[in-house]
Amino acid sequence: MFNFLEKHVTLTSLNNELKNKEIVSISNPSLSKILKELGFKYRKDDNRRSLMERTNIASQRACFLRKYRENRYSASPREVIFLDETWIYAKGTKINTWQDSNVKSVRKPQGYDGKRFIIVHAGSSKGFVEGASLLFSSKSLTMDYHGEMNGNIFTQWITTQLIPNLEEPSLIIMDNAPYHSMLVEKQPSHCSRRDDIIIWLKANKINFSEALTRPELLQLAKMNRKANVYIIDELLREHGHEVLRLAPYHCDFNAIELIWANCKSYYNKSIGRDGYGDDKVLSMWRESLENCNVEVWQECVRHTEKLIEDWYIRERNLN
Repeated sequence: MFNFLEKHVTLTSLNNELKNKEIVSISNPSLSKILKELGFKYRKDDNRRSLMERTNIASQRACFLRKYRENRYSASPREVIFLDETWIYAKGTKINTWQDSNVKSVRKPQGYDGKRFIIVHAGSSKGFVEGASLLFSSKSLTMDYHGEMNGNIFTQWITTQLIPNLEEPSLIIMDNAPYHSMLVEKQPSHCSRRDDIIIWLKANKINFSEALTRPELLQLAKMNRKANVYIIDELLREHGHEVLRLAPYHCDFNAIELIWANCKSYYNKSIGRDGYGDDKVLSMWRESLENCNVEVWQECVRHTEKLIEDWYIRERNLN
C-alpha cells in the first residue's frame, strides 16, 4: 500500500490516488469495506513490515508458503516439526501488573531476575518431541540469547536429542540463526584474503589469471557462486528429514513461538512457589512444558497453519 502511494496512507489519500489514476471511483465507506474484505486494517505502522516486503525477503516467504503447502496437501505429507530457542530467568520475568495512577501501586525494580537459562526444544501437533528438551545456564544477561548459542551446541543437540527421537521422516521448520546456518563450504566474501579467494577458485576448477587483482578475483568468485549448503540441513537429510527455513522477520510461521509464550507465562507465574535455585528452575520448567500438552500444541499448529494459508491466499490475490 505504501509503495503505491509513497506517503502516509489514509482512506482519503488512497481514494484520491485511485481516482487520480482513474483506477476506480467509489465512496470512502465503500473503499473501507473493500479494504477490510482484503484483510487490511488501519493501525500503527510496523517498521518490520517494510522489511518483510523487500524483494529478497518476499521471495523467501513465497518459497516457504509454497513448500509448506505442498507438504501439507501431498499424498504422503511429512510430519512438521517446529524447533526454536528461547530463554527464562531463574526468578521469572514479570512485566505487567494491575496498578492505578498512584506511584505506590507500581512494583519497585527488583534489579536482578536471577541466572538466565537458554532453552532448545522441538515439537509438532503430537506435542513436544520426547527427549529433545535442552536447558543450560547462560553466562550473559543481555536480551540476545543468540550470543550464548553456538554451532557445536546446536549440532550436538540435533545429533543426540532430536534425530534419535524423531519417529518418521519429518519436515523441520527453523529460522536462519547463525548456528542453524553453518556452511559446508564457505565461499569468498568481501572479507576474504586474496590467497583464500585463489584457493577457492582452484578448488572449484575455475580458470583465472594470476595477474588479476583481489577485487577482480572476488568478482570472478561471485560470478561462480554456488547455492549455500548448510551443515545442519545435510545432517538431517542423511537421516531422511528435510529442512524448511523461515524467511527473515517471519517467526509467526513457527508454531513453537506460541508454545514458548504459553510455557513462559506459566513459568513466570509459578516460579518461586517451591523456592528458587537451579533444581527449582528445572522442575518448574519441566512442569511448564507438561502444561503445554498435545491439545495446546494442536491449537497452536492450527493457528499457525491458518496464518500460513491466509498469507498464501493473500499473495495469490495480490500477484
